[in-house]
Amino acid sequence: MISELKPKYVELMPETLTEGILYISVTYGVCSHLCPCGCNYEVPIPFGDADYQWKLITEGDSTISLTPSLLNTFECKSHYYITKNKIEWCQ
Repeated sequence: MISELKPKYVELMPETLTEGILYISVTYGVCSHLCPCGCNYEVPIPFGDADYQWKLITEGDSTISLTPSLLNTFECKSHYYITKNKIEWCQ
């Protein structure tokens, strides 16, 4: 398990994601990362102003938060928030 994600701004998502990095494409309104539980599934997250999208909150280029929480449908069923780069696990 990892406890923190470092933001990396890209235009297009790389073919292979690196653990601990939250890739953010402002151009396409999507970010993606590997599930922090260690299962290595890719977690794509659309962000924006629509009701079905997450809200990406930035503080400069190095601090990010996403709301609401992420609940993965993978076997791991990971449920967590990303707040100021930290993974906050839900019980």
